[in-house]
Amino acid sequence: MKIILVDDERIALEHIRALIPWEENGYEIAAAATNGRSALRLCEEHRPQIMIVDIRMPVMDGLELIRAVAERGWGVNFIVMSAYEDFNYARQAISLGCVSSYLVKHEVNRDKLILELAKAKLAWEMNERQRKLSRSEQLKEAFFARSQPAKHGGHIARPPLCALLLQADMPFTTIPSIVTASPDTRGAIGWTECFKLAEKTANWELIGEFAHGPGRLVALFEQRDKSVSLQREAFYGIASTAQRELEDRLGYTVSFYFAFEYADTAQLPALIRKLEEAARHTVFSGPNTLACAHDLPLPTRMSPANVDGSRRWLEALAACFAQEDYGSFESVIKEWFDSLAQPEWNLNGLYEAIRALTTLYRERLAAAGLPEVDPLDLRTVGQLYHVTDIRNRFLRAFGELGEQGSASLKQLSPKLLQAIRYLHAHFQDEIGVEDAAIATGISVRYLHELFKRELNRTFLDYLTEYRIKQAKLILMREDAKMAEVSARVGYRSPQHFSQVFKRLTGVLPHQFRAKEQAR
Repeated sequence: MKIILVDDERIALEHIRALIPWEENGYEIAAAATNGRSALRLCEEHRPQIMIVDIRMPVMDGLELIRAVAERGWGVNFIVMSAYEDFNYARQAISLGCVSSYLVKHEVNRDKLILELAKAKLAWEMNERQRKLSRSEQLKEAFFARSQPAKHGGHIARPPLCALLLQADMPFTTIPSIVTASPDTRGAIGWTECFKLAEKTANWELIGEFAHGPGRLVALFEQRDKSVSLQREAFYGIASTAQRELEDRLGYTVSFYFAFEYADTAQLPALIRKLEEAARHTVFSGPNTLACAHDLPLPTRMSPANVDGSRRWLEALAACFAQEDYGSFESVIKEWFDSLAQPEWNLNGLYEAIRALTTLYRERLAAAGLPEVDPLDLRTVGQLYHVTDIRNRFLRAFGELGEQGSASLKQLSPKLLQAIRYLHAHFQDEIGVEDAAIATGISVRYLHELFKRELNRTFLDYLTEYRIKQAKLILMREDAKMAEVSARVGYRSPQHFSQVFKRLTGVLPHQFRAKEQAR
């Protein structure tokens, strides 16, 4: 805990210095001054927690110093020292609310000073907790003022500023969401403690922070020296050191995204939106990211999922299958994923690519007579954090499929594959064999024959099995209600859905979910 001593008598300063072993008691004398004006400058530089101040001093007395520090909101707690005749001054100082003790100089001894320091430390800690809560609320207001400039933005800090978003790295999920990280129990309490050591030699000061969802924290920093240009490299050094220390402490990785504001605190809402966008695209930057959001290829506006583009890539892949050219197939997959990261990160396009490739993979499994699986199932492939992990998993999955079912793939007719593709795209709707026959351009009777001859099951059997498999995926990944699950897989009646689910799996849907969650 930092201490500054202020007394116009150097003998008094040396007496206080020698009175106790400061470091052994958890204190550090950061500086000393002989007048209030110098002390105010030192206070701004060192930001102590406690100041021991004489009342009567030249230039600026102790009472003026205490008022000036209190007005600036630096949160310092004061121990006032004076002679008997200065008691009225001391009483005025105590009334300011940031003075914990009044000591008569010639009565101060070792035990008395240790006791009063402990009282000042406790008072500072209690006040600091309250100040942090207040700063957090002010920061939230400044960052999330949607329609007008933040009311308290100018009072919190002065530019240059740096906003930082810390996010615990979580595996990628194929379920799109606004927040990149999946729900988890990792808190952000104490994360900013790692900045304190790095801060000492840097030109940035931590103003405050607030939690921003599970495993997320937003912090605001102010550049101390306003007369120099933006100290980007200095901040990068702070963040890099803090990231290493935080990961050592937590045992898992955390990504840091930061953004700068040069002139106007009213731009803080734009900064947080920039940081949220960077964190939402974390699958492109990967875990353990330390990056300035201004430098990332974030989309200027959210790119829509390009179904036509996916169709073009799928047609190219189908041609590779037809020619049994796996080398070209691999090249197409890589080009597809490269197009999602250049020139901008295309998150919606990634979700569409995953959906399309998963559908194609399941079609090939069905064509090979193999059981349906999810190529990105975390329980079998492990956790995926980066877009290249996803790409490589699809390459492995199709490669393994080619080895397992190359002979069987040739057995399904193009019309049956077309019908299966239609079923996979519309299984959540009320469809029947008639709809599939029309979409395929063949008769109902012939389509029935294709299912029986090539898959050894009816259209309805295949549709029911596919719906229940999709229901399983929802039950494993989400906490959706049964009525919602049944509707999403094509059943209007939850009761009928439960009956069909039990007939195919042997358990009711809620029992299946409980069993999966217990694994």
